[in-house]
Amino acid sequence: MTGFYKGYTSKSNEKHWALGAPSNPTIARQLEEFNKLLNQGIKNIEIGTISSDKFEQIPQQHFDEVRRLAKLTDAKPSVHAPLLDLAGFQENRWREEQRSSTEQQVFSILERSHQLTIKDKSGKIESVPVVFHAGNTFSQEYGVPYDEKNHKDGLYKEEYEKDQNGNITVKKIPTDIRAMAVINQDTGEITGVAHEKKFRLGSDKEEIWDVDKRLRSLNASQWDQERLKLLNHQKEIEDLKEKMNIKIKQNEAIDKTNLSRDENYQQIHSTNFSEIERMRRHIEEINKILDSEYESTYNKLVKFAPKEHKDELNEVFKKVKEQYKKDQEQIIAVKISINEDRKKFSEAKENNNKEEMMRLQHEIYQKSLLDLELNSQQSKKVVTVLGNPELPTPEIWTPIKEFAVEKTAETVAGAVSKLYEKLKKEGKQDETPFIALENFFVHTPMSTAEKLREAVELSREKLSEKLQSKEGANLSKEDAKKAAEKLVGATWDVGHINNIRKAGYEGEELKQKMLEQAKIIADVTKHVHITDNFGFFDSHLPPGMGNVPIKDIMEQMEKTWAKMAEEGKLLNTPRGIVEAGGFVAEIGQNPTIGILEYFNSPLFKMSPSPYWGGGPRGGIAHGYSGYRETFLEFPQQHFNLYGSSFTTLPKTVGGQVGNESSRFSGTPNQ
Repeated sequence: MTGFYKGYTSKSNEKHWALGAPSNPTIARQLEEFNKLLNQGIKNIEIGTISSDKFEQIPQQHFDEVRRLAKLTDAKPSVHAPLLDLAGFQENRWREEQRSSTEQQVFSILERSHQLTIKDKSGKIESVPVVFHAGNTFSQEYGVPYDEKNHKDGLYKEEYEKDQNGNITVKKIPTDIRAMAVINQDTGEITGVAHEKKFRLGSDKEEIWDVDKRLRSLNASQWDQERLKLLNHQKEIEDLKEKMNIKIKQNEAIDKTNLSRDENYQQIHSTNFSEIERMRRHIEEINKILDSEYESTYNKLVKFAPKEHKDELNEVFKKVKEQYKKDQEQIIAVKISINEDRKKFSEAKENNNKEEMMRLQHEIYQKSLLDLELNSQQSKKVVTVLGNPELPTPEIWTPIKEFAVEKTAETVAGAVSKLYEKLKKEGKQDETPFIALENFFVHTPMSTAEKLREAVELSREKLSEKLQSKEGANLSKEDAKKAAEKLVGATWDVGHINNIRKAGYEGEELKQKMLEQAKIIADVTKHVHITDNFGFFDSHLPPGMGNVPIKDIMEQMEKTWAKMAEEGKLLNTPRGIVEAGGFVAEIGQNPTIGILEYFNSPLFKMSPSPYWGGGPRGGIAHGYSGYRETFLEFPQQHFNLYGSSFTTLPKTVGGQVGNESSRFSGTPNQ
């Protein structure tokens, strides 16, 4: 029934989306769930589980049976993947190994979803939608931006500027981020920054520290610590060298004046030599640490420097690398010479040539000092460059909301391209399921239309590049771009975005915010999750039971889809899945008729036809309204016995359960 929604259509009156329902996502019995929904007359059915382990417990034969049933009943299955963080976050930390493992899991889910692919009688294939939540780690907390008229207490940044008289004034720049999670891109460590007011030395007024300012301060402190470590190690080397040189000069003076014959000076010479060796080895160890640390610092500067400074830094790096290469050639030459002398020393020792042994020992000693000096000079040059306070501060810490988009796109592109390439070898690339990234709770990455759209577009871009690879699908640039647009899109969950109310939006302003978000995401949306709530929890109520402006949102979406269809740009037929599990679980009622009424769906498939919302009280029969009646005709005992979907009723009343007694034997009517 829900496949026949009287919705918003294009000029050609072509239908672009139809309603459907999800299965119970908490159990592995998805074949049974699929059957229940088919028995209710639902044609668009989304199967899947919340947990990964439950998803893995669904036998592949069940997927095959779902496909067979769908083909027999003209139904269209889609898949809701388990809750995975596609970017690679786990237990409040990020690891590339976790992201890579998740990519492999996404590939497996897509591969299994391919089992649901159906060809109609004409051979036409409609790709299976596979929904993945786009991030489920904390990313930010929103607030209402400052507005002089409506939100004087809203959030803002402070920007200092001079007026014509040279007086410094503070300008308020609206912002909507109250708190933000940030990640150390080098280590995967996560911390948070918050919008707050702070007092500064020399001022009696509080100063706004917005999240961006806090982030800049965090990066500056991090970079200062990196530079300070290098400079401290360099200073430690210089101090040791100074002490060592004093000892070397003392011994040289003793050798030149023949004082070495004196037992006292012999003792001083021997002690000095031991001290020189000890300090030389100490410097070598510090140099090894320093080498490792300035390599790490250099790597961070190259990888995380602000984009606007890339060109100037490239020139600096070029000069450093050229000088480093020259110094390294000298150091290697000295080390080779030392190794050759050591071989000669071994030969002299075998021949008992003591004079040659003493000469070579002295040579090795002098060259070791030269090697130490060259290494120290090389480190000093590098540290001087990297320790320069004029260098731009690398963005080692970055907002998770930005980082997650990049890593999610890598995962999506990697998994989809792998399956596409596999199916292409079998001549089935047109059957590749498409990923529909879903906006999750508003405190997570990609929860708004702007960031979700960014993730979709970047995923398409990366996927297109992979599909053009000669080692992969080897598609032309144009074909790869078209395939990527077909294989990656968005799922827009109207209930999740309504939680933006937590930020402080109310009434008409909240409604306009929701419609604005729908307009931004509409043209990349291939799938819609329709659910209602009151803006604070993901209540999963049927449409019309909360405050989500669902009809207005869908009208906005439909207008965009209709235009795209007329222009030949609607590559996938969008579907709408009504997620009303919360209502079923807590209230114990089947929401289907109420859903049909809300969307004014036709009672029959043929036209003209009466509609579920067309009765005198908005209902079809005797003023029935799925949301207004007290449901006394369906007592709770019936639900306990037969389930909320009524598919487990006795066979005598159209259900599936065998019964030996009469209808509803032993159960009351009220």
